[in-house]
Amino acid sequence: MSNSYNKNLIENIYTNIVKTSRNKCFFLEYEVEDTVEGRFDVIILHSFIIFHFFVEMGEKKSDLAQGLFDHMFLDFDNNLREMGFGDIAVNKRMKHFIRAFYGRISNYSMGIEDYNNNDNKLIRESIFNNVYKGKIKNDKYIDFWEKYLIDNINFFKDNTLKVNTANLFQFKK
Repeated sequence: MSNSYNKNLIENIYTNIVKTSRNKCFFLEYEVEDTVEGRFDVIILHSFIIFHFFVEMGEKKSDLAQGLFDHMFLDFDNNLREMGFGDIAVNKRMKHFIRAFYGRISNYSMGIEDYNNNDNKLIRESIFNNVYKGKIKNDKYIDFWEKYLIDNINFFKDNTLKVNTANLFQFKK
């Protein structure tokens, strides 16, 4: 990790992602499954919003983005170990998490690209398949997540990196 961003900043941004992702309304009001996978997907969606900001600024490989990615996956690893998984199981699950992360980031990225070209079908499919695993009772949940995703992408884009980091990438409600 570069000296340009300190460990505390990265930890605080990640803590904000996790805290925001644990908002009970996502699970109660919008019926995301309150499981390890459900929580993982909400964290990934929030992480995508921040990583998308770095891509949009042309700093996809920034020290801060890399530090955040590294910290997030170290936390996943630590959580698995705290749940009692051994080395082999942790390594297997981490490979699955990394593949899932990159798949979701790719889906959301393509969905946002299409959205910016006035086609919201792929972003809605990505939310449906990732957040809801292809099972949902009400389209208003997809409407919520689509608006939430776009509003937060635009919110961060309307601010500078300095402002976003000073606010720890605080998400819009």
